Amino acid sequence: MPTPLADVIATERLALRPLTAADTFERTVTWVHNSDLDDPTPFVTEGQLLLTTGRQFVDNAAPDAVPDFDSYVARLTSAGVAAIGFGTEVITHGVPAGLVAACSAAGLPLFEVPYRIPFIAISRLVADNEAEQARAGFDRALAAQNDIASAAVGKGRLPAAAARAAEHLDCGVWIFDADGELVGDSSEPPRGGKAGRASASRPADATRAIRSSVTTLLGRARRARVVEQLLGEHRVVQTLGPSGRLCGAIAWSRDTEFGALDNSVMTVLAALAEVSLEQTENLRVGHRAILEQLFQLLKDGRVDSVRRAVRVAGIDLPAERFAVAALELSQTTASVRDVLERRAARAESTFFAVADGRHLLVLIDDSQLRAEKRFFAANELTVGLSAVLGWSELNVAITQAVRSLEAAPAGTITEFDSLVGESFFGLLASSSVADIAHARLASVIESADGLALLRAAQVWLRHNGQWDPAARELGIHRHGVKSRMQRLADLTNLSLDTFQGRAELWAMLAAIDLGETGS
Repeated sequence: MPTPLADVIATERLALRPLTAADTFERTVTWVHNSDLDDPTPFVTEGQLLLTTGRQFVDNAAPDAVPDFDSYVARLTSAGVAAIGFGTEVITHGVPAGLVAACSAAGLPLFEVPYRIPFIAISRLVADNEAEQARAGFDRALAAQNDIASAAVGKGRLPAAAARAAEHLDCGVWIFDADGELVGDSSEPPRGGKAGRASASRPADATRAIRSSVTTLLGRARRARVVEQLLGEHRVVQTLGPSGRLCGAIAWSRDTEFGALDNSVMTVLAALAEVSLEQTENLRVGHRAILEQLFQLLKDGRVDSVRRAVRVAGIDLPAERFAVAALELSQTTASVRDVLERRAARAESTFFAVADGRHLLVLIDDSQLRAEKRFFAANELTVGLSAVLGWSELNVAITQAVRSLEAAPAGTITEFDSLVGESFFGLLASSSVADIAHARLASVIESADGLALLRAAQVWLRHNGQWDPAARELGIHRHGVKSRMQRLADLTNLSLDTFQGRAELWAMLAAIDLGETGS
């Protein structure tokens, strides 16, 4: 740590006497070196204090010659020497006037070291100061690490940890999840806290600039740490998690460079953020089976009970009016499902994502519907979307979403309202038809054999009641198809050899989802 030169001069026990103007001592010293060489520059570094007895001005000078003090001072100045301390009464009586004049002209601090003061005392002072500053820095870093860790495991979690880190490092801090969404921001500390000084005054577009860098790094799916300096801003962006399974990113920014002790604090925050985000991801995946069971209670009308239960996982159900979006689970990538589940778990979100049979269903609050439709469209997802309904019509909304999905071209969103407007087929998913169909076919649906007969009937009706094409698709003899349809006719009391009987069966099969039934 640099030592202020003025502090060295002001140390009374050293009795040092400044010989140049006071303003020349407004600098710091990194170390102390003593040399009586005429050119000591190969052995000094920038910021060092040079101590000398002046032997070089006597031994190397011819009788009656005047030493070239100007060249000597010029060499030291060009090497970055911070100051000269001249020890008197060892070689010379007092400090040579020529040296004082040369230093004054060059603006290089010069002070006299009395004979009784050993050079080692000055070296020891600077070394002790550096050690003291290092200890103090370590103590501050350790206190900051403890403070941040306490905040991370407290009620405020990552946002609180980001706010505490911002205070200790005097910088802006941002923590993002795997989707590049903020989960901790030092500009918005938890209630009762305060933001770091740097974050409070940073430009309004700082978060957008940071987010852009984070999005780029997350898109590469590799563990990385980028250090940038842009227009006086020192920025560090680091991804969290292993390559291929990144769980987020963290960024720091301020107008001064980050030092080694700063980096130790940053490392602790990054480690805590990574553990927290990975734990959140593991919990989210672990909660899937529980959420699927809770969803069955939702379909049974237990809304208030489920609402209280899912809040434990940080999820808020839609309020009163919502739409259901359906995606084919087998055609939905793991990353898309992860994104939807993370979006459901965000504090500001009021929707619910859950697997139900062969579909991934998303219950979206009416207030968020427009934003989620933009998300579906931007990611070119194939989605069926129900009308906006209430909790008492949840099962109707699910049926509408599934029917809309079945009619949706790849990569598009098909809404039930438009489906009904374009085709009478959409009306078959209305509550009355669906309820009647379930009741009418309940005895058949209850058994695996009955479900197999209904699925065979779907194939047969899709081929307009033709035996041979249906038999080929089912992989059985045409007489086998006839036998199955006769058994189904007996079970349903429908005359399947008439148009009316076939039409009635087709309407009921169109109104229910055999992929969901009995699973």
